[in-house]
Amino acid sequence: MNKRFVFLLYNPVAGNKSFPNHLDYFIEVFQNKGYEVHLFRTSSAEDFSNVFENRDVSIYEAIFIAGGDGSVNALVNSMIKLNIDIPLGIIPAGTMNDICYNIGMPMDIRQVIESLSVLQTEYVDVGLVNDQYFLNVCGGGLFMEISQNTDRQLKNVMGRVAYYLTGIQQLPNFKKLNLKISTEEQVIEDEFYFFIVMNGRGAGGFHKLAPEAMMNDGKLDLIAIKVCPLNELSVVFAKILRGNHLSYKNILHIQSDHFSIENMEEDYHVITDIDGEEGPNMPLNLQILSRKLKMILPPKN
Repeated sequence: MNKRFVFLLYNPVAGNKSFPNHLDYFIEVFQNKGYEVHLFRTSSAEDFSNVFENRDVSIYEAIFIAGGDGSVNALVNSMIKLNIDIPLGIIPAGTMNDICYNIGMPMDIRQVIESLSVLQTEYVDVGLVNDQYFLNVCGGGLFMEISQNTDRQLKNVMGRVAYYLTGIQQLPNFKKLNLKISTEEQVIEDEFYFFIVMNGRGAGGFHKLAPEAMMNDGKLDLIAIKVCPLNELSVVFAKILRGNHLSYKNILHIQSDHFSIENMEEDYHVITDIDGEEGPNMPLNLQILSRKLKMILPPKN
């Protein structure tokens, strides 16, 4: 009988550091299905290229990652750049786990492991910004600075609340963005607090940021909050939480397969973010790569 292999990369300190408690269960489930599990332990959202270059990845029927969205992003970038077309399964072991939410994966890790063991696959879209890939989100401005500036331990303990607390502290001193946003159909120049380009529906714990988005629709959704009186921002965030913000006066929403975003103030550095990690410098050239990545999704009933 020929051996069958799967490869699991895991970050033991991601999120609440609980995944090592489930490691043996992962091995048990896949061994019971006839697989030998190969492991790689990482402690950060690193470049995984060396991991793959030093092994024959063609033997694996699936690759799994247990970590946060940043680790997933690093793995996806390495896989695409090395032309590795092997099904990818994600275990939500980070703080936000937005990507898992967007593909309908349960948040209970044992349930996730059981779902992944079915190996039901589907191709999903991947975003490309300049020379970096993203699975869920690319953005800039206030909430992107929060994602990178919030203490990691605080994020692990308090989750989404940590982002809110940091945002409240930074908002009075935050510098607005003067942006030029272009698609093939239109050009918009305006002032914004932040912008976010979504492949999935949610980011940063806001599960309905782009309620019309799907990860296989061949489109990106741009959501941007226009500069407005601070007392109107509470209305904006309330609408975002409910998912009925897309047509609101202080929101810009555009759906396209390509965006160009320019910073019109050259002396101001705009911090950008890709899937929770530091992104490229402006200007940004974004496009969607349709059906670029084969993912393991929850079994359909």
